[in-house]
Amino acid sequence: MTSTGPAWPRPAGRGPVVALGKLVADQMLELSAPLVVGGQQRVVRTTAAGGAPANVTADLARLGVPSRLAGWAGADPLADGLLAGLAGRGVEVAVVRRGRAPVSTVLVHPDGERTLLTDRGEGALEPADVRSEWLAGAAVVHLDGYDLLRFPDALRAAANRAHDAGVPVSVDVAAATRIEQHGAGAYVDLLTGLRPDLLCCNAAEATALDLDGELPAWAPGLVLVHAGARPTRVVTAAGTGEVPVAPLPEGRLRDTTGCGDAFAAGVLFGWRAGLPVPDAVRSGHAAAAVVAGVVGGQPPP
Repeated sequence: MTSTGPAWPRPAGRGPVVALGKLVADQMLELSAPLVVGGQQRVVRTTAAGGAPANVTADLARLGVPSRLAGWAGADPLADGLLAGLAGRGVEVAVVRRGRAPVSTVLVHPDGERTLLTDRGEGALEPADVRSEWLAGAAVVHLDGYDLLRFPDALRAAANRAHDAGVPVSVDVAAATRIEQHGAGAYVDLLTGLRPDLLCCNAAEATALDLDGELPAWAPGLVLVHAGARPTRVVTAAGTGEVPVAPLPEGRLRDTTGCGDAFAAGVLFGWRAGLPVPDAVRSGHAAAAVVAGVVGGQPPP
């Protein structure tokens, strides 16, 4: 790959990056030892705003990028605190509020891997909720592949509004297991309905979507496939390049929760700044390294 790499599908604007979807409460339980059925152990518990849109906007705020969280949040006291925490980081909040906030219990294993236990909450994001002011002046609109499974019509409405306004659309796909449960073909149909300019996924998700070789006809012009410590693949219709990942310092890895969201935020930072694609990918690696060093899906305030 050359130093400049492939071109961005479209230039990003200069306004805020908008991440749209649901707000989740992440309850992190840091395990002191591997789980044993029927056993008992002490844990360290932390609660913070979570879900991809919140994580991405928090990472962008740390990078000094104006960011806006748009979508659905619960109308309960738990969501009150989560929204206040995001606003304290400098994230603009523009949400409809109803029902009870979803809660993800994140088991952080001693090796840094994590297991998610999800309570879906009570409420939804409807197409009629999507407002033009949510996307006003946006540099890029970023959509979450998990929310695409739960609120496909609302996300498609948001993507359509973005395209009508000339705003590029980025999508980070759902986990490979969720794609397989839904059916890869059906999930591709959902992705195609968003008409993304950029698609981010990990290696397992790329395999589930048949993105391991040449780009299929449905795929956008730029696909980024991150793979932990292995090089990130930059895939376009013209071919594939790789961007190596700088190794983490010994003992730095504490928790992989939110690393994919941080990667996406770093890439969006680079896109908005007009950096070459490989440099934006390196920004994604650096952002993910920061989140890997803390427990939870967001960077230090």
